[in-house]
Amino acid sequence: MFWRRALSVVVLVPLILLIVYFGDQDRFGGLFYLLLVSAAVLMMQIEYCRLAENFGAKLNPVLPAILTVAFCLFAFFLPTPIEKATTSLILFSFFVVVFIYAFASSIFRGKVAGELLAVTLKLTGILTIGWSFGYHCILLRKADDVGMQLIFLLIGTIWCSDTGAYLIGRAVGKHKLSTPISPRKTVEGTIAGFGVGTLVSMALGAILLKETLSLANAALIGLLLSILGQLGDLSVSLMKRTAGVKDSGDVIPGHGGFLDRCDSLIFSAPSLYYYLALTGVIT
Repeated sequence: MFWRRALSVVVLVPLILLIVYFGDQDRFGGLFYLLLVSAAVLMMQIEYCRLAENFGAKLNPVLPAILTVAFCLFAFFLPTPIEKATTSLILFSFFVVVFIYAFASSIFRGKVAGELLAVTLKLTGILTIGWSFGYHCILLRKADDVGMQLIFLLIGTIWCSDTGAYLIGRAVGKHKLSTPISPRKTVEGTIAGFGVGTLVSMALGAILLKETLSLANAALIGLLLSILGQLGDLSVSLMKRTAGVKDSGDVIPGHGGFLDRCDSLIFSAPSLYYYLALTGVIT
């Protein structure tokens, strides 16, 4: 299992980093980055709908997938909400469309049992995967002249935090985190993940964003991303544990599905974007 995981990392990580590096809006690289994120949210939505079947709610993934990818297209082709207020109006209008779809598709199914659960699952999947993850991963890459660096900061901090928590937890972890959602997680591993993520964020900030982020800001961002990354991981684990499955899919050898690999970014990507916007780092 370890070597399968390692091989997948060796193959996929350089490819992802290259697409992020060449992802400028004024070049074809921007379209490749859009395709990367869109493909990720598409696969995540399909896996999510399959998981939902274990709750007794049969979700056709076609419309949820279209609505999910639409968030990525809005982020890529429209000005950011910071730049133009009309973008916020379009986005809020689309939220209304999502809510109408979620309820209308259940209302006209001609039955009542289990349909409120289906509505909740549809909304949760579309908003967490499409808006929270996909939309903000695109917005971060578009940010001023530091989009590439911000994505590297985000994924570098999250990946290293996850890896640090996993390795140190396995090596010295003795005290369980006391959550049935992920019984293998330990207090030692969790704390190590926070520490590693904070240190990596400070290092990346000093190397990639020394003119943009102060050391204190980078440290706070690292801690925030590490905490929210583990929260995202536990949130998807909650769904998998409830559904009675180990992984959301099996398309990535040794790593499961796209939802398994991207869960740590669901809360961390939007939080990073709004932290930077509220503190004036990006405009």
